[in-house]
Amino acid sequence: MPSQLKFNKLAGSRILILGGTSGIGFAVAEGALEYGASVVIASSNPDNVEKAISRLREAYPDLSSSVSGQACDLYDIPTMESNISSLLEFATKDNKKIDHIVNTAGGPGALPPLSEFTPEQAAAGSPRLAGILMLAKHAPQYMEPGPQASITLTTGSLLHKPSPAFATAIGAIGAIDATARTLAMSLAPLRVNVVAPGAIDTELLQSMGYGDEAVKNATYQLFKDSTVLGTVGRPEDTAESYLYLMKDRFITGQTILTDGGRPLK
Repeated sequence: MPSQLKFNKLAGSRILILGGTSGIGFAVAEGALEYGASVVIASSNPDNVEKAISRLREAYPDLSSSVSGQACDLYDIPTMESNISSLLEFATKDNKKIDHIVNTAGGPGALPPLSEFTPEQAAAGSPRLAGILMLAKHAPQYMEPGPQASITLTTGSLLHKPSPAFATAIGAIGAIDATARTLAMSLAPLRVNVVAPGAIDTELLQSMGYGDEAVKNATYQLFKDSTVLGTVGRPEDTAESYLYLMKDRFITGQTILTDGGRPLK
């Protein structure tokens, strides 16, 4: 039996997950723990952070000491930079650096349709992109140097198959992809990649319909019909894309689609 398993590259690593209290981010935290990593989860809501920590510790009682978290608002412009710095300090308070950062945090809210879009909204840009850039500005000094470390961002499958209903949002979605490829060069040898999920069966998707089961079921069917596989994704499957991007030390500047083959329909 070898003293070090070749393929368990996440064992002993520290992973910071922004948006780690629910959905895909929570599934990434579960997967990371199962691979032997410690996780620091962050979200804008302190109560959600505490609840997620409790859920993970209950699910993995032998790994309770490997789970921690802190609230961090990535979208409040005046405090954005100090919030990120505080989170990074918290994640490394024992002087162990971060090996990987995963950002699955959603945006601050849906944009209106094109018919209602205003110049002010267009000029305001994307707070989500601002948060990514501030994270890229400060994170490297808290991370292990070299290609064994990575930052993985999240965009959407609309990037590869746009919908006319999302004309006001597509610019921000594309900006994350383009920014990640540029950061892969400017932050090298630290790796930067992106995951572009399609419709995933998360709490957000489940909330669609606002309690109206008929609307919810119709929405689910619409998403299913838009894929080659005829289903929506599961968080634990989509999480595999993030885990892969952390483990492959020879991939950077790439976007992985996990969308059931939606662009092929």
